[in-house]
Amino acid sequence: MTGLNRRRFITLFASAASMAIAAPQVLAATPKIHRWQGTALGAEAAIYLDGVSQARADYLISVALSEIERLEKMFSLYRPDSTISRLNFSGSVENPEQEFVELMSKAIMFARHTNGAFDPTVQPLWQRLAQISQQGAMGDEPYVRAEIGRLLPIIGYGAIDCAPVRVSFSRPDMQVTLNGIAQGYITDRVSAILRRNGMENVLVDLGEKYALGPQADGAGWPVRIESAGSSASSKVLLGSGALATSAGSGFPFNEAGQHNHLIDPRTGLSPVLWERVSVFADTATEADALSTAFSMMPENEIRQTMHSISVHKVIVRPHGTTTDKLIEA
Repeated sequence: MTGLNRRRFITLFASAASMAIAAPQVLAATPKIHRWQGTALGAEAAIYLDGVSQARADYLISVALSEIERLEKMFSLYRPDSTISRLNFSGSVENPEQEFVELMSKAIMFARHTNGAFDPTVQPLWQRLAQISQQGAMGDEPYVRAEIGRLLPIIGYGAIDCAPVRVSFSRPDMQVTLNGIAQGYITDRVSAILRRNGMENVLVDLGEKYALGPQADGAGWPVRIESAGSSASSKVLLGSGALATSAGSGFPFNEAGQHNHLIDPRTGLSPVLWERVSVFADTATEADALSTAFSMMPENEIRQTMHSISVHKVIVRPHGTTTDKLIEA
């Protein structure tokens, strides 16, 4: 998704009011599920650990939080000293961190696979529409369209030069956002740390979800897929792998909602296709990027992309309906 701190539309529906919560249908003698809750890249975040002592859980969560903090210093648009902020300010960054180069390369790869439906260079469009919205001028559609047309020529992932020693732009006034993929990437990194520390029953929710195995009793993690402004939701059990959902209804730039934070980088507009798009994939990085891209794409294009990228399944809710639809490659 774009630069806005997007609201996340998948919320854990297992209630958890304290740091350690009893797992559903687990005997009192069994270990408890330990939960950390906070924010990551501006989104609500939580980590659930099952089958470990409180002391072990505290240690693992501290390690995970250190990794989140380290990566936020690279990817956060709201830190002026972050790597991405320095790149956007000067148009280049020398000797960037390996993780920054890796994620930027992945973003470019997803842009290619989706024919530009996912494009990290969409940031100037999002930023300008947010400014117009704050000024109360979104009702002047000709003016909005003119501003979009003015900015479209500087949008395009092909103008990003990404190398291990330098990341730069080949066009003036370009900016990037990794907010449509960074949450997933950080989720994967944290999950990998917990796996290396021997964890097998974990749910990491840093805006996107990754289940590192089910709960200790073998049950999947219960999650609810929701759309902002709608009471209808879909419940699923996540036993392994990643899940990400994108929905444009959460942050409209105007009351009518035809312009929102889900912007097609190729047109500057917000397609009226899906109320929400949920992607199940092997990694949260994939699920995050593709849930954003698929929000801009009709069903036939989604299917075509699924043939080139490993995706388990996609659940969409067509605009104006309350019924989910499963899309498989």
